[in-house]
Order: sequence, then structure tokens, then C-alpha cells
Amino acid sequence: MSNRWHIGAKQLRGSLAAYAKRFDLLEVRVALEGGAEEGTVEVAAPSLATLRRWRKSVPPHFHFSVVAGPHLSRVRSTAEANKELDAARAAIDALQARCFVLRTPPEVTPTSLWRDRIAKVIERLPRDVTHFVWEPSGVWETQDAAARARAWSIVLAVDPTREAVPPGSVAYLRFRALGETHAFGTPVLEKVVAAVGARREIFSILETDSAMREAKTLRQLVRAPRAAAGGGGRLVRPRGAIVVSDDEQE
Repeated sequence: MSNRWHIGAKQLRGSLAAYAKRFDLLEVRVALEGGAEEGTVEVAAPSLATLRRWRKSVPPHFHFSVVAGPHLSRVRSTAEANKELDAARAAIDALQARCFVLRTPPEVTPTSLWRDRIAKVIERLPRDVTHFVWEPSGVWETQDAAARARAWSIVLAVDPTREAVPPGSVAYLRFRALGETHAFGTPVLEKVVAAVGARREIFSILETDSAMREAKTLRQLVRAPRAAAGGGGRLVRPRGAIVVSDDEQE
């Protein structure tokens, strides 16, 4: 199985054309106007016409992920959540998005009530060509969340520098800039590539300010073993947890 890495930055800055020269994955958050939570950065959701234009303006190998808005992420049955769900479906169609990402807040805990609510959201999203990606926060243990994701036949998003990458043909990775970690050096990225191993597709979001440099390093690392083996890489351009020491992070 050959790996296909899709790499994106935290958010779109500047034009999509310029972004697509450096990355080949973009997350688009769909939220109601004024739906941002305090302390978060919320960009107004583009219109469907804009999303369709974005899809046509980038090459076929460029992919989009649609990220649930704050109301839908709370997995409560409210009018606002239903509107965001409808908007997410429309955005998935307009962008031909490969992934839908549900990032649940800490209040969504590993109880049967919240598990049932997440399952209901999963049932309402298209999954023919779109991967459903779940990214829990709070008290969820990675191992327990991975088991739940397998039961639901969805993808669990993890930070590969701090958490074990679950088995499966598809991985969704978020390199989080937390605490004193402002960038990831080559040793860290080498460990990530080794931990990911052989997958059909890897979707990666680099949340650091140095994402462009790290994307370049990742591409070089993915190509290197194939070049040494005399094979051609299938990296798309524009098993245990990894413990990263402070001196490995720049």
C-alpha cells in the first residue's frame, strides 16, 4: 500500500491560488453567522457559489475538509445545530470534500448519552466518498476513542506527536502548536512518518506558523524511503505513541 499525503495549514491566508501552490488540503469551517465561541477565530463561512468556485479553481488532487460549526460540534439537537448540519452537507457537495470533521468540545464526554448523540450525527452525514472524521477533546482517552471510532467505522483524528496513530487505511493528523511548541523539527516529523507507516491516505493539518517549511520537510521524508528503494512515491503535492522531547521541537 502506497501512502498519499495531503498537507494543509491551519487556515487560509491570502488567496486560494497562492495557498494551493504550497499545500493541497484546506479545512473550511461551516458555522452560523456569529456562531464563534469566545476566544476562537471565526472566518465568515463562504457562500456556496464561492465554494463551487474554489473547487473549480484548484487541481483535482487538491482536497477540502468541511469542519462542523460550534453548534453541531456540541451534538445537541437544536435548531442551530440542524442548520449547521444542512450547511455542512451543502458545503461537502459544493467542495466535493473528502472529509467532514466533527471536533467535539470537552463537555462531550465518554458517556452513553454523548455516544448516542455522536452516532446520530454520523448517521446524518454522507459517507459515500467523504470520510467522517471525529476529533474529541477533554477526558477521552485515545485508546477508548479509537475503539469507539472503529465501532462507528469512522476516522479518529489525533495529534501524531502526542498520541498513537490508530490503525486503518486512512489517517487524519493535526499537528497542534501547544505550550512552548511553536514548530516541529525534522526528528519529530521523521518519527511521525515512521509511526504512520503504510496507509492509503493521510490528511495532515499543520497548525504552526512554520507550516510551509514543515510541509516541505514532510514531503522530503515521505519520498526518501521510496527513492532509496527505487520506487516512485505517491505523495500528492499542491502504531505506538510518539514521545517528543523538548529539544526535538523547535
